[in-house]
Amino acid sequence: MFQKDIPRISEDKIAFVLTLILEYMTNFFIKKGFKWLLPVILTPITDPLWPEPSGREIYPIEVQVYGKKLKLMHSMILHKQVAIALGLGKIFVISPNIRIESPLKASTGKHAFEFNQFDFEIERATMNDVMGLVEELYVGLIKFLNRECGDIFERIDRDLRIPTKPFKVYEFYELNELYGDNWEEVISKESRDPVWVISIPREFYDRQDPDNEKIWYNYDLILPEGYGEVLSGGEREHLWKRIYKKMVKSNLNPDLFGKYTEMAKEGLLRPSAGA
Repeated sequence: MFQKDIPRISEDKIAFVLTLILEYMTNFFIKKGFKWLLPVILTPITDPLWPEPSGREIYPIEVQVYGKKLKLMHSMILHKQVAIALGLGKIFVISPNIRIESPLKASTGKHAFEFNQFDFEIERATMNDVMGLVEELYVGLIKFLNRECGDIFERIDRDLRIPTKPFKVYEFYELNELYGDNWEEVISKESRDPVWVISIPREFYDRQDPDNEKIWYNYDLILPEGYGEVLSGGEREHLWKRIYKKMVKSNLNPDLFGKYTEMAKEGLLRPSAGA
């Protein structure tokens, strides 16, 4: 949304900037040896977005196709794990996502029911590997945009600040204790640069420390100026025993996850991390 006292730029210029962003991001991953997959839109399984708190009251839209019930994609996380299990190593995909959330979120400006997500996954990567990669991507992208279309941002009096690496890291439990459920909004408004929040309790596929259930090997990237979360990811659970235990604890039926459940039971899923 544009403020009234800021000159508006044309749709053509907006599309130009978007094209540059996609050019930079896709080239970045291709040069790093990633394979570019095409998205899945209708699927027997999709991310339930549960029990992560923001996933409440989100239910997949189902359609009948040739007598089979299929869902519109929430997120390709489970499909990414299957792709890694098939030996693809490093992948990325620009994936359309459909998420019909609570009507209470309709006016926030942050809960589009249809959006495209830039997804990636890396076999045997750690959370530190992914966080370092994302910081390299983010800083490089800002430098690229300043070089290629800085005049457009000057026209709307917008300074694209280049943050310093590594980004600051916060622990979820510390933030939750300090600010309660509103922690994301607080640190987003207070931070000058992007920051990481790690160890967030959420879905069954994010890896949890087997010896300390309060430790999760996952991460969100929070943008400054109140924009909030721009990236969410983690290391993945790949052992069936742990996946099953967490599914049951979250009141999810493992039989509803088709090929993902089959491959997990057969021990075919591989350690990976992504966002």
